[in-house]
Amino acid sequence: MTDKKTKKQLEEELTETVQRNEALNAAYNELLEQAKAVQAQSNNRLVSIRLMENFANTVINASAQLQRDMNELNLTQQAAQDGETQGRES
Repeated sequence: MTDKKTKKQLEEELTETVQRNEALNAAYNELLEQAKAVQAQSNNRLVSIRLMENFANTVINASAQLQRDMNELNLTQQAAQDGETQGRES
């Protein structure tokens, strides 16, 4: 059959339910704050990674340009040496 509860029992259940609800809200708010902190940290790491990537690309491009310049310099020096060698042979 149906359990009949007294007013006092219903008030106690309501009080317990309200307390559980407040505890759940507090836990939710704490988790939300932690999630926001993790998100902020992730954003900072992403910015750092992008800065390092940009730096690495700049170094790679500068290295490639230096290599091209060195090759051009070597070709110029080699052409000059070949011109001197041909001038002596004539």
